[in-house]
Amino acid sequence: MAQLYVKKFDMINPFVVAASPATQGAINVLKTAKMRPGAITMRNFGHGSGGGSFVGGGEKAIYGGGQVYHSHAAGTSLPDIVDSLEKYCEEVKLAKSKLDSDIKLWVSVGHYSDIVAGGDWQNEWVRQAKELELAGADALELHFNTPGVATMGGRLFDYYHLVTHCTHMIKSVVKIPVMVKLAVENCDALVSITNATIAGADAVGPTARWKAFTFDLDFKRSQPNPGGGYGGTQATPIVCNTVAEARSKGITTPMYAGGGVFNYENAARILMSGSEMVQFGALACSAGPMACKRVIDQLDKWMDENGYATIDELTGAALELYNMPKAKAQFRIKAVANEYKAAQIDMSKCIGCGRCADVCWNYALDMDGRTPVKTDKCIGCGYCFQVCPTGALTCDIGGTLKKAYDEYE
Repeated sequence: MAQLYVKKFDMINPFVVAASPATQGAINVLKTAKMRPGAITMRNFGHGSGGGSFVGGGEKAIYGGGQVYHSHAAGTSLPDIVDSLEKYCEEVKLAKSKLDSDIKLWVSVGHYSDIVAGGDWQNEWVRQAKELELAGADALELHFNTPGVATMGGRLFDYYHLVTHCTHMIKSVVKIPVMVKLAVENCDALVSITNATIAGADAVGPTARWKAFTFDLDFKRSQPNPGGGYGGTQATPIVCNTVAEARSKGITTPMYAGGGVFNYENAARILMSGSEMVQFGALACSAGPMACKRVIDQLDKWMDENGYATIDELTGAALELYNMPKAKAQFRIKAVANEYKAAQIDMSKCIGCGRCADVCWNYALDMDGRTPVKTDKCIGCGYCFQVCPTGALTCDIGGTLKKAYDEYE
């Protein structure tokens, strides 16, 4: 069995359940704890409860590792019965008293709507931080990835200044770790991460959650509330790039990145890009604790089967690819081109559909009736291989890339 332990924060595994309906109040924190994550972030108080998500892709995508998108849309919103700091602290104490001692409880401080509303929100956040530390929180989270924060950035306030100021403000009044959850949309994520780091953040959580307008062509049947917080599996490559860029620029602050973690593959990708931890958000809400537990178990199994003994070994493993020298990249491109050029058409599989010739922009495929003929004009671009419906044009490009990667000197 692989060792999933995260040393920097004494966590049993790298999974952090994001502040969400799945973590609202002690009752949901304890239900979520059944998946045995490394940490659970209790949701802010006084901002309503209930509601849900519109999840595109459905059960097969969620459980089968397919492409999923989600947007806040469905369900009746209810008043938050935890509507004061005093009640919130009691929920923290209750959760801590019943939570397995090896699961960390992070707690959210404030909400972006406090800033928009104005008033004495800064002193209120300081008050919350102090009281939540006394209540037993293992860490505090400043939540700056809500779509409204990024959308309003530069309109009502300066987002980067806000991140810096609030991080420093809360760090100066508590001794427990301060985690800063950051947007990757409508801002320069590297600047945000750098600012939070300079201000003393113990960890940063770049997390994708856009505002978006998605709909079916029969648009009246589409989700009831388009434009809500939007994410899904399509966000993972963007989050991975954000993490890898920060690491490549010398940022060493621990990260708990998130976006599109509906399967163990995307969890592994975020970790391999350089994030020590990874967030469960929409999966926890839309599929429940056991679906998340399955991802944790699958990551453990995959690591064991692929020779990663510890999370430390997995974290940042793909950065050598991200920072690959240009000459090595060109070596691999040439190897792939040569493979495409050398591969011949398997006429026993060809059905003469002509798709290969239709997509060839170098006119290297001639159609002799219904028979494609490959010529020496081929440059190895690979378009024809991608559209062949029968496998008449095929080669092991993954194997070629790996061989070229290992052989390059």
